[in-house]
Amino acid sequence: MVSRDEDTIVIYPCYFDKALSRSSGRRVPLSQAVEKPNLDSLAKAARLIGETIKIEKEAKHPSTPFRSDGRILISNPSGTKENILSKIASKL
Repeated sequence: MVSRDEDTIVIYPCYFDKALSRSSGRRVPLSQAVEKPNLDSLAKAARLIGETIKIEKEAKHPSTPFRSDGRILISNPSGTKENILSKIASKL
């Protein structure tokens, strides 16, 4: 895994999962969430909004260490994490 620095944000597929509640890990409003988000669609959406990304396929979200859903790292994001999540959700 890649170490993170201050200019990198981490995004997990569970942030966009319609089946999850906010307390279970979803970070976007239900109206922007999708069913069964996957790493490839997240990466494609992040590239569409112009972000530089790195994919970590074997990464695990801290609250679900038994699932390897992966994550994307965005280097030098063009806004806040919540802003980036909203932009990605609009492209999913």
